[in-house]
Amino acid sequence: MKAITLHGTGDVRVESVPDARVVDPTDVVVRITTSAVCGSDLHQYHGRVPGLPKGVVMGHEFMGVVEAVGSEVRTLRQGDRVIAPFSISCGFCDWCRMRLPTQCSTTGRAVFGGRFGAQYPGGQAEAIRVPFADHMCEKVPEGMADEEAFFLGDILSTGYCCAENAGIRPGDTVAVLGAGPVGLFALQSAHLFGPSRVFVVDRVDYRLELAEELGGIPVNLDRGDPGEQLRALTGGRGPDAVLECVGHETPFAQAILAVRAGGTVSSVGVYVEPSIGFPVREAFFKDLSLKMGICNARNYIVPLMPLIQAGKLRPTRIITHTLSLDEAPRGYAIFDRKEDRAIKVMLKP
Repeated sequence: MKAITLHGTGDVRVESVPDARVVDPTDVVVRITTSAVCGSDLHQYHGRVPGLPKGVVMGHEFMGVVEAVGSEVRTLRQGDRVIAPFSISCGFCDWCRMRLPTQCSTTGRAVFGGRFGAQYPGGQAEAIRVPFADHMCEKVPEGMADEEAFFLGDILSTGYCCAENAGIRPGDTVAVLGAGPVGLFALQSAHLFGPSRVFVVDRVDYRLELAEELGGIPVNLDRGDPGEQLRALTGGRGPDAVLECVGHETPFAQAILAVRAGGTVSSVGVYVEPSIGFPVREAFFKDLSLKMGICNARNYIVPLMPLIQAGKLRPTRIITHTLSLDEAPRGYAIFDRKEDRAIKVMLKP
């Protein structure tokens, strides 16, 4: 089958790889109808994830139709349209029972496309093996387009999780750091909690334009320190909550410096470095609350789906490109370089 494989920094290729197949009796094989390039795929693309095997199949955002079913799968059958979360979990270990599937001890925190734990090929391919299918897969309602349901497997759930963890209350002021796909979903999700204003901080003009269309107030990094700008916009006190959606030392520190005393910083940006600088004294004397971590997306797929169906969340608005699998190397390049006004690049086999 055809797949996108990684061979080095900036080197992704369209190659033929062994067909996905049922290995364990709890597996299904999903014939992929839609996949995408994620911001965290760029960590691998930039060579920032050591130890990856050469030729790993990329991608952890995908959905499709069940093609083959293991003998112990009970809730799925051939022809079911399904979505799965980016992280792989068994559903029965202690961590999964505590609703922390990203900490699954059975898989070792595995993610499709191979970054942690056990190695599972990714979803930028024509088909994929999904283990623990009864737990992992969620059926997509009839009549719901791929592009509407797709983002529940990762970045929409992650954006919502970021807003939820911030403890936003009606009337609060909120700032989102980063107007990439996750930041734009954090912006949409924050509005569900009734804030008075949501600022969005970035330096890419076309991203800020979309953030403004989605109800955000743009704050351009090129016009000065974001903390100073946000304090000027909030009567000198700073936002009640700051949502950090980048995953880098600089915006993480900016979030802590910008939030008001007694406020909350919620961080879902993916960090690949083992440690970063942390303005701990500032955080301590400001009496801050900090909530951070990888999103347990499996927990959000079911409760968020009706919000999409009701039009409360608009996932399709962030899609800027839909390319064939053969065009994936170009998709990576324009997304990485922020060319052609790229925000979210979808792939169709």
